[in-house]
Amino acid sequence: MKREKIACHCRRVTYGEIVDAVAAGAKTFEEVSARTTCSTGCGKCRDFITHMVEDIQRYPEDYGLTKQEKP
Repeated sequence: MKREKIACHCRRVTYGEIVDAVAAGAKTFEEVSARTTCSTGCGKCRDFITHMVEDIQRYPEDYGLTKQEKP
């Protein structure tokens, strides 16, 4: 995963920022959105980011998180 890749184009939120929000304790799309402002423009990325948050929680190692950081 490229951390600098844009996940939300309206707010220019990157994959890395989403991963960091989950690592910091965000457990839902709404919590990630509150921390990053993702999907507060047009909202087209909402489904993608919702699935990404769920995936990060299931497979933290795939996103560069250690088991200790697992949400």
